[in-house]
Amino acid sequence: MKPLVKVLAVGVVAAGVGVAAGRMLAPQPKPIPTEPLGKLQYGNDLFAQGKLLSQPVDEMTRYKLETEGQKPFAIIVSCADSRVPPELIFNQGLGDLFVVRVAGNIVNAENLASIEYAVEHLKTPLIVVLGHTHCGAVKAAVSGKHLEGHLPQLVAHIEPVVKQLHATHPHLKGDALIERVVEENVRHTLQTIYQRSDIVRHYYEQGKLEFAGGVYHLREGKVEWLKLPEPFDSSEEKSASSTGSSAAHAADAHSSHP
Repeated sequence: MKPLVKVLAVGVVAAGVGVAAGRMLAPQPKPIPTEPLGKLQYGNDLFAQGKLLSQPVDEMTRYKLETEGQKPFAIIVSCADSRVPPELIFNQGLGDLFVVRVAGNIVNAENLASIEYAVEHLKTPLIVVLGHTHCGAVKAAVSGKHLEGHLPQLVAHIEPVVKQLHATHPHLKGDALIERVVEENVRHTLQTIYQRSDIVRHYYEQGKLEFAGGVYHLREGKVEWLKLPEPFDSSEEKSASSTGSSAAHAADAHSSHP
C-alpha cells in the first residue's frame, strides 16, 4: 500500500472510531417514563425548555380514536385560563388526557360527574388538580370584592381556603397570600373530589387510582408538584372537613335551582 493510501486509510478508521466514541460519550436522551405521573413530568420538562414532542394528528390517528375509543392515562382538573392548556403544558396528544377545565380549578357536581366517568368507564388511573400562578379566580376570592353574575357561586368554592389561611396564617398578605391560596386550593379540590365521590374513593382504595396536585408557573412553564396529605374518609374527618366545604356545597345547591 502506498504511503498516501495508508495515511488516508488510517485517517478514515480514526474518524470512524472518533464518531463512535463521540456517540458513546454524548448524553443520551432520557427514556419516556411509562407511569402516568412520570409521563406528565417528562412532557412538562421538555415544554419548559421550549420543546414540543411531535404528536400524531393524522387521519389514521383520528380514525383509531373514533373506532377504538379513548384511553386517557390522566384526568387533569385545571383552570380555564387561556394560558394554561394542559395538552401543551404536558406535551400530550389526542386521546392522552381527560381534561376538566373551570376557572379556579374548583369542583362542582357537574365536573365531578365528568371525573367519575373517566375513572369508572375509561379506567383512567390518575387524577391531577392543576392550579397556576396569578389565578384570577383566586385573586377574586382573596379580594372579597363584590362580583356580578354567576361569579360569586364560583368564588364560593375558594372562599373556605381563604378563610382558613386568614385564621392559620394571619401574617400572609398580598401576593404571598394569593400564592398560598393557589396551593391550598389545589389540595382542597383534591380532598373535595375524594370526599364527595364514592366512585373515586372505591377505585383509590382498590389501588387503581392515584392523586397528584401541582401549580403551573406561567413564566417558567414548569409545574411545581405539591406534597399532599393522605386522602381520608372516616366520618369524623369528613364531618370536620365539611365545614370548609359548606360554602361550595351551597353554591352547587343554588346553581341547581332557578
